Amino acid sequence: MTRASGPSSRASGATRRRVFGEAIQMKWTQPKACVHRDGSVAQRCLGRDYAGVLIHDGWAPYDDFRKARHQQCLAHLLRRCRELLDQAARGAVRFPRQMLELFQQALRLRDRRQARQISAHGLAVARGSLRNHMLDALLPIKHHAANERFAKHLYNHRDQLWTFLEIPQIDATNWRAEHAMRCAVVLRKVWGGNRTEAGANAQAILMSLWRTCQQRGHDALDWLSHHLRQPAALFPLPP
Repeated sequence: MTRASGPSSRASGATRRRVFGEAIQMKWTQPKACVHRDGSVAQRCLGRDYAGVLIHDGWAPYDDFRKARHQQCLAHLLRRCRELLDQAARGAVRFPRQMLELFQQALRLRDRRQARQISAHGLAVARGSLRNHMLDALLPIKHHAANERFAKHLYNHRDQLWTFLEIPQIDATNWRAEHAMRCAVVLRKVWGGNRTEAGANAQAILMSLWRTCQQRGHDALDWLSHHLRQPAALFPLPP
């Protein structure tokens, strides 16, 4: 399946027994539930050899998709910058401020591209400038421990920060997956039947059908009602 826009991915926090992960593409959504918080959810959804584009937060198991193009979610990175600023004092505020400004510059570049206010050449030059300024800020050792951890994360994923500026169809954040996960998070907190294997599988299947119908402009309740009345056990998804 071609995924030119790239799926967004998200893994939610754990309940007593279940962790929900979700892969969402423009025309389908696939939630999964598992007992362990590891990379098995994403690998079951996409396959370990997936070679498309992934938009995600900094969860380490996404690094196992070595053939994929990655986009680190800028919303998560911006949130981390602000958290560091809230905790920092004196000279420790400089690094998160630099990162915050660079990420905001990147988002302004995206907006200028969408408004056709910058040429392809101008965008490429600006993208290169962002990369250079990022490296200049990341390389010096940080005396503040939290800043150093953040700098190491950004350096290790430096090729995953500006993919959305190279491929216009790519989002800068994984907001699609975050939005799709809201229902699962609510159900998780009030049980929703997902603390048993059968309940978790049933919830994942129903949520996948429900969200996919919504993405394709179908009424999920009507579609499910119609097909569940059919004698055939298997039926195709709506086009």
